Amino acid sequence: MSKKDQFISYWVDATESPDYPALKDTLSVDVAVVGAGIVGITAAYLLKQEGLTVAVIERKEIARGVTGYTTAKVTSSHNLIYSKLLSSFGEEGARIYGRSNEAGKEKIAALVEDLDIDCGFERADNYVYTEVDGAVASIRAEVDAALRVGLPVEFTTDTELPFEVKGALRFTNQAQFDPRRYLIALAALVDGGGSHIFQNTVVTGVEESHPCTVTTETGQVHAQDVIVATHMPILDRGLFFTKVHPYRSYVIADRVDREVPRGMYISTGGPTRSLRSIPTDNERLLLVGGEGHKTGTDEETAKYYERLETWAYEHYGMDAPRYRWSTQDNVSVDKVPYIGRLTRGSDHVFTATGFGKWGMTNGTLSAMILTDHIVGRPNEWAALYDSKRIKPFASAQKFVTENAEVATHFVGDRLTHAKSPRCTHLGCVLRKNDAEGSWDCPCHGSRFDADGNVIQGPAISGLKT
Repeated sequence: MSKKDQFISYWVDATESPDYPALKDTLSVDVAVVGAGIVGITAAYLLKQEGLTVAVIERKEIARGVTGYTTAKVTSSHNLIYSKLLSSFGEEGARIYGRSNEAGKEKIAALVEDLDIDCGFERADNYVYTEVDGAVASIRAEVDAALRVGLPVEFTTDTELPFEVKGALRFTNQAQFDPRRYLIALAALVDGGGSHIFQNTVVTGVEESHPCTVTTETGQVHAQDVIVATHMPILDRGLFFTKVHPYRSYVIADRVDREVPRGMYISTGGPTRSLRSIPTDNERLLLVGGEGHKTGTDEETAKYYERLETWAYEHYGMDAPRYRWSTQDNVSVDKVPYIGRLTRGSDHVFTATGFGKWGMTNGTLSAMILTDHIVGRPNEWAALYDSKRIKPFASAQKFVTENAEVATHFVGDRLTHAKSPRCTHLGCVLRKNDAEGSWDCPCHGSRFDADGNVIQGPAISGLKT
């Protein structure tokens, strides 16, 4: 394997690349969707079911960006989120968050069953655990908060883990699956009948008018409505890059000789350890993730893989894992995603971002909310996730702190690189990612390969010479 090939997720490695063309001309549809991950493909499918024509435009290959590099836990249990939400959004806000994520989970389950999608979907309980006596109180507080808003949770010390757990919360009837096989199947149902999937097509701009125009390097799409589903919006007009902040985390996976857990697990506190199994034709692989940090703030990233490998070897005997990959998540300042209008004045351009490491359910409920926006149907969750909401005071303080840190990255010495070391998004100084050979932006999460090509936005253009 080449160094580049070493960092491929199991989901990508286990699936064939779908064959969709690049946009070559100008066309008109009801809705244009920019980005073909969990939000974009799900929204496109739901909108087509509403009788609308859709064009999905993907820079590279569908389901091979962030969604293709997730741990793919389908759960409304998001570490210790509900105790925080009770403080910042009140009981009703926490209840809506839980109810909507449960609905996102069950929407995936329903589509898998109704469409007979072969994607390894299976029910599994989700656990948040601690090995530290001092953290048990936080676990119990989260159980109380989740019960208060009607979620299926209990406190336990009984787990499948091969070490002592001081306490854990257990969410029942959650799920896990292969996100790429799932989305490839949905995309096949979107394409055709006046709707389209385009790959290898770079969007360079969106004009909101009557109709809207999505401009690419090779053509245009005219549409009444546009969804920008690029994880971090590639359009800066909504200033989401100031309200969500990028974090990287790391994953390894392989077969092990010891029994793998059937449940899904994540530790509270640091360093994070996230576990699940992956069913294959002949066996179950063990997936271990964690070691998160802000994107572009550490050049020596190989150590994060090494720490995961050491932990997996000590506890499960995993030796020299076949799969190693990293992923990127955007975390909002108040821990709730932004879903809705791109700007306060937008009537026809929408977006979704800030899923806080829980993109499978948050991404699916985003598609559900945006579909309702576009077809003019009320949605009981939309107000909580309003993309233009006013931040609570505590979140405003976090906003100031995060962006003060970002500001320090706009200055710096020229790096040893054949291209300019400045991100083409807003000019932050890039940092080398030694494990993956990329150049990462510590401000807003754009990433570039060794040749200066964009790996991940919000940057649109490659590095300059």
